[in-house]
Amino acid sequence: MKTNYVGKSVPRVDALEKVTGQAIYCVDVELPGMLYGAVLRSPLAHARIIEIDKSAATRVPGVKAVVTGNDFPYTFGHMVKDQPFLAMDKVRYVNEPLAAVAADTEAAAQEAVEKIQVKYEELPAVFDPRKAAATGAPIIHENLERYDHSSMYKIVPGTNVCTHMTYSRGDVDKGLSEADEIFQNEFYIHPVAHTPMETHAAVVQHDPSGRVFTVWSSTDAPYQRAKDLANALGLSFNQVHFLSTYSGGGFGGKGAIVAEGIGVALARFTKGRPVKVVFSRQEELTASQVRLEAFLKLKTGVKKDGTLTARVAEITWDNGAYSSKGPEVARRGAMTIFGPYRTPHIRFVSQLVYTNKQPSGAYRGFGTNQVTWACEAQMDIIANKLGINPVEIRLKNFYQDGDRYINGQVMQAAGLRETLEKASQEIGWGEQYSRSTGALVRGKGIATTIKGTATPTDSYCFIKVNFDGSITVLTSSVEIGAGQKTVLAQIAADSIGVPLDSILIPNPDTHVTPFDFGVTSSRTTYHMGNAIRMAGQKVRKEILEIAADVLGANPQRLLLCEGKIMDKDSEHEVSLKEIMTKKYGGKGGTILGDGHYTPARSSIINAEHKIQWMGSIFWMWATHAAEVEVDTETGVVKVLRIAAAHDVGRAINPMACEQQIEGSVIMGISNTLFEEFKMDRGRIMNDTFADYKVASMLDLPVIVPIIVESHHSEGPFGAKGIGEPALSPTAPAIANAIFDALGIRFNELPITREKVLSALRERDPVQ
Repeated sequence: MKTNYVGKSVPRVDALEKVTGQAIYCVDVELPGMLYGAVLRSPLAHARIIEIDKSAATRVPGVKAVVTGNDFPYTFGHMVKDQPFLAMDKVRYVNEPLAAVAADTEAAAQEAVEKIQVKYEELPAVFDPRKAAATGAPIIHENLERYDHSSMYKIVPGTNVCTHMTYSRGDVDKGLSEADEIFQNEFYIHPVAHTPMETHAAVVQHDPSGRVFTVWSSTDAPYQRAKDLANALGLSFNQVHFLSTYSGGGFGGKGAIVAEGIGVALARFTKGRPVKVVFSRQEELTASQVRLEAFLKLKTGVKKDGTLTARVAEITWDNGAYSSKGPEVARRGAMTIFGPYRTPHIRFVSQLVYTNKQPSGAYRGFGTNQVTWACEAQMDIIANKLGINPVEIRLKNFYQDGDRYINGQVMQAAGLRETLEKASQEIGWGEQYSRSTGALVRGKGIATTIKGTATPTDSYCFIKVNFDGSITVLTSSVEIGAGQKTVLAQIAADSIGVPLDSILIPNPDTHVTPFDFGVTSSRTTYHMGNAIRMAGQKVRKEILEIAADVLGANPQRLLLCEGKIMDKDSEHEVSLKEIMTKKYGGKGGTILGDGHYTPARSSIINAEHKIQWMGSIFWMWATHAAEVEVDTETGVVKVLRIAAAHDVGRAINPMACEQQIEGSVIMGISNTLFEEFKMDRGRIMNDTFADYKVASMLDLPVIVPIIVESHHSEGPFGAKGIGEPALSPTAPAIANAIFDALGIRFNELPITREKVLSALRERDPVQ
């Protein structure tokens, strides 16, 4: 189908709002009578709360509410209902919220917080998930088995194991016996912060007469968060009203109740006055959520020619004190521990364990970062030992169209080969180059990844054609900074046949816009794009039928393009506005179209019945190839060049895809070489950007984004997704390049200059 906008790098539809400062973020929301919230946080990692004395805080001028967990005794949780809005019986991590204050000014709220007195009974704490899972470890949630939770997550009562999952296919013992070599390796990947420019924030207003909570938030899934709040408070969905603002970055961190929970607890006691809660950067780093830390063990059998025969995986994930989306990360992340490779005999054990640390949650990749790190590092270990080119061993084993995934699903639109070939070619793989200059040593590395999407999930939309021919698209897909509005507008414009600038997509409002599962799991372009295309086609059909009636023409012979209606055999054209005016006259009128997309009935996800949930309506494939330079005197690793090739199905907006790739590579470099929490008994010591290091512009390499288009048969105009897998291969590609340069294998992240120097000294001790 010929398109006017799909496939073009059009400017973002929200660009003018943002560059002129008119875009409204949560911190910009100002309401009459607004109060400001502040939070008292625990200094201890694990302690019983004996007493909270808030009397002095209530006497601070301007204070309107001081709230503790006893005042608001509710718990929430998207997958396991285990987290209080404010700590009740005990605290489970340093900086857990104990009490909150709402006051006329931020200064008054903070003064009152400092006057709250708390008595504790300190309890033994545990910070390593492996120790926390052991018999005799201090129990963090004594009533774990009583928590409401989905039946798909296996809780182990009387322990700190929040989720335990096993899966096997084939005969692992047979597969290992058929191998010529067996490789056993252990890997570690650290927790990192989301570090969005916009910290967590929320504005909440409670209407006592209707018991309605109205929440302004930059969450990436307003329907899910409204549902979580309604379930927590025993309210109907209509009593929780989410209004989305623009988001200043999220990367998964805005996909849970964080600042919203504090705001709701306070607003309940402020007699209708709204309350704004904005996290400081310290709170963002120490009291929001982090990427799940993981310890991974891999045992892999391989033939001499590089053919994989079996793989056994054990993963222990650090849940932190509360679950958030951890159970699903531990479940879906574990499924891709086998990588994008055909392996006939497999088994994994995945367990998620509570510790007395900041809660973990969704982070760009949803577990794929952790498992890709281990899988792709071991693939290079195998290739090196067998003397096989790292690219060739991947090409020998990778999934192709027609192959079956671990649940029996037939793979389609698998563009991994092209990503491997293009990324390796761009980096000059196999070409001769200068390996060292004095203390500077160079190396190249490569890594691939596979990422699915949450399947099946649903997206709904409404399209409204106004009396003047302008178009309003109502969806609950949030613009989180990645260009969601622009891509969806492009799909709408071409599906209907109208100009891009005639389309308006307002921010989501759960009392107005229809359900969407959320801007998560790289699903928005595919799922909401399909819903919009369906609605657009309905609207287009009705427009042409109305035009035929107005013009006295055959609707089958009419065309609609760029808002102009014409007959196939005539050059005469009429604008959509003219048709609407002639149809409805001065009284006005509207054309409505609805779209609902779910992959639940698609044959693409056909698989073995009991494990169909392991599949995905589309698969994303990527390869990153890196060239690094290591200074053997200082230990500094400098990434010189990264070629990042991604199969996106079809690029609806190529520039937006390239921006996603470039941003992810920068994020990956930062995760790999710089970001690291320094902790002391659960307390994060480096709680500012002065000490929590992230990559700067001075650390960036040449980044070459490469778009591969495999054209998915059921995607909107052939599109899939790109947001998450763009990050996953960066860390192992860099680590593999460091090994190529130094011959030193790093199995733990981050790879800091101190670790490099230590490894060099161990390899080359001073004589």
